[in-house]
Amino acid sequence: MAAYITVGAKTTHGGTVISGSPHTTHNGIPVSRKGDKVSCKKCKKIVTIATGDPSFIVDGSPIARAGDVTTCGSKLIAIQQAFAQSDFEVGSIAQAAPLVFPKSLASDSIKDKFDEQFEVLDENNEPMSNIKYQIIDDETEEVLAAGFTNENGLTERASTESKRKIRIVFI
Repeated sequence: MAAYITVGAKTTHGGTVISGSPHTTHNGIPVSRKGDKVSCKKCKKIVTIATGDPSFIVDGSPIARAGDVTTCGSKLIAIQQAFAQSDFEVGSIAQAAPLVFPKSLASDSIKDKFDEQFEVLDENNEPMSNIKYQIIDDETEEVLAAGFTNENGLTERASTESKRKIRIVFI
């Protein structure tokens, strides 16, 4: 039984999964899929999740599992065990018809949103944690997010309703 991968999961190269589904989460953390990105500590570059579970499609891509690999050859290591592949056999898999909802039922909460997350690295390409920052909208000067970078050097995600130019300021 393989646990599914979420943002923040690790790799056998000491890397960290840095992207996931914008719409699907497990306990509030985005689930990651084939095609999502990983910051590889060993290779010192951003790589892509190369494999996933073809029987479990999330937002158009196979969900990533513990043991799946990245384009640099590292294997994914889940950081949670509550959300996992079951041990049953699937006889056949058919593509479901797309869901179509009347426009009046569409929720404002599912409109396209734009979000960004910064990764703060030192001159050796190592994550810098506990750095105080603000993410600011260039046009309105509104503070979209503020805080301290996490242990992986990542800021929180800053979301806007439309495509905007933003910047990070270190305090």
